[in-house]
Amino acid sequence: MFRASRTATDADDRVIPGRAGRRQPGRVEVAGAARPAGDYPVPVLAAAVLAAEGVSFVLVGSAALWLHGEQIPVADADVVIEPDGQNLRRLGQALAQLACRPQAVPRARAFAVLGSVSVTTSFGRIDCLLERGRTDWERLLPGAVRIPVADASVLVAARAEVWALRRRFKGVSADG
Repeated sequence: MFRASRTATDADDRVIPGRAGRRQPGRVEVAGAARPAGDYPVPVLAAAVLAAEGVSFVLVGSAALWLHGEQIPVADADVVIEPDGQNLRRLGQALAQLACRPQAVPRARAFAVLGSVSVTTSFGRIDCLLERGRTDWERLLPGAVRIPVADASVLVAARAEVWALRRRFKGVSADG
């Protein structure tokens, strides 16, 4: 699906725009260094595969908190999808390739009206939060950071935004 790198630095140079230091408008900050693929919860790798397939999204939920350093179990990958038509087509193609049951993946044209789509993959469940993309994409993007995961760059919502979403939709606080 994506070509191998000789080193994590090689991967970062290839997939992370604006890698050198200062934050600029329109650029997303890069955080952390890549780890070996075996060091990630499997759902985090699912997000990396989506990113490597060219799907534009912001990772939220437990996977995002784990990448921010929280000691939290990761059950799935919750991704807020950029609502662009071409991006939704890339999402449909990527999900069809990753899904354990490709016939269960809705057609990409349906993504524009669906609230969410959950797909079971060999990496675990990916929850595509399509309505959140339509309503919250522009709000989540400015604080998001790119975090290297294996050989891809995953856009991860700011920790405060992730906790705010968890409080809003799950009634969960940072304290437990």
